[in-house]
Parts: sequence; structure tokens; C-alpha cells
Amino acid sequence: MAGIGPETEESERREGLVEGAGRGAIRHERDEKQTAKVVAGGSITEAIAGLAAAALAILGLTGILPAYFAAIATIAVGVALLAQGGAVAARWSRIMAETPGYDLDARGDFSSGITGEILGGATGIVLGILALVGVAPPILIPVALLAFGGAMLVGTGATVDIGAMRGAGGSSRFERGARDLTVAASGTQMLIGITTIVLGILALIGIDPLTLSLVGLLAAGASILFSGSAVSSRMLGILRR
Repeated sequence: MAGIGPETEESERREGLVEGAGRGAIRHERDEKQTAKVVAGGSITEAIAGLAAAALAILGLTGILPAYFAAIATIAVGVALLAQGGAVAARWSRIMAETPGYDLDARGDFSSGITGEILGGATGIVLGILALVGVAPPILIPVALLAFGGAMLVGTGATVDIGAMRGAGGSSRFERGARDLTVAASGTQMLIGITTIVLGILALIGIDPLTLSLVGLLAAGASILFSGSAVSSRMLGILRR
């Protein structure tokens, strides 16, 4: 019986390394797509809730149960922010692994943005429920607008980072367009966040609180719809590979 020579051992070692690398690549791709599914689900929920908030705010501005619809729209915006922040937080470590090129400070900004969205969303839901049951709606809804505006401002960087995920590789026109849309959405989100804060302050000092609150909720809902659609498009681009 011929012994196993050095060449045979080396060949087997190389085959083992290739096989291990192949399994690692498959596992990485599976994790990447799972991350995209989770984030896409949160973004779709965010977009739907943003659309609902905008529609409710429009109904309120037309004079149909304005206080009632303002409170429900506040809850909807809170749900939207909480859904997206929660979905990203659930896969935070994987998203960081799949978003190369950022230093520790940038990653800290990313986590701060997600935390801000979760806290802002939760605060808005609580304040919206209190306003819905009749607890000082002219005060609580503008306060919720301040929370939403702050959450949108700190969450802008997270939206940009999600758009920079390397999953799709940028080879597809759809994927490049989705990335550009994500960057545009982050800019819009920042402007609307500032606008929402200004409207909340004006409403708090007594300048037509209900109308300004509805306008702020309409702006926030539209921005969230745009941002959620952009992020979900980016994630679907990864899943289409």
C-alpha cells in the first residue's frame, strides 16, 4: 500500500480550505439576505404607517374630526419610527459588518440614530394615546412633534449608512438608483425634522396648535413614507442579487 505523500496531504489541505471558504461565503450571503429581509420589513411597515399618518393629517386639515385624527396620526408616526428603529436594532451587529469604511465615531452615530428613532417613536405613541383619551391634546401632540423632529434629525445618518451597505455591489441600475434615493431621503428627512421641530414650538406657544400640529404630522408622515420606501428599495436590491 502506497503511503500518503506530502503532495497528497497538501492537496487535501487545500481542498479543505476551499470547501471551508465556500461554506463561509454561503453563510455570509445567507446572513446578509436575512438582514435585508428584517430591515426591509421594518422599512415597509414604516412607509405604510407614514402614509397612514399623512392621510389622517390631511383628513384633519379638511375639518373631519381634527383633534381625533391628529392623535391617531401621532400614534402612526410613532409606530413608523419604532418599526424602522427596532428592525435595524435587531440586526445591528450584522449591519455594522456589512457597512464597511466607517470608523468608530461613525458607528456611534449610527447607533445613536437608531436609539433616537426608537425613543422618539415610543414617546410619540405614548403621547398620542394620552391625547386620544383627552389628556391635553394641544400640549401633548406638539411635544410629540418635538420628539419626532429630534428622532428624524439623529436618524438621518442611519439612513445614509443603510444606503451604503455593500450587499448589492452597485452593479445594477435598480440598486444604484435605490442607493441614490436613500441619500436623497436622508436630506429630506433632515429638513422635515427641522420643520417639525419649528411647528411643534409654534404650536406649544399657542399659535393655532391644532392646525400646526396637523401640518407637522403631515410633513413627518410624508418624509417617513419617502424614507421608508427608499430604504426598503435598497434592501430589495440586495435580495434581488
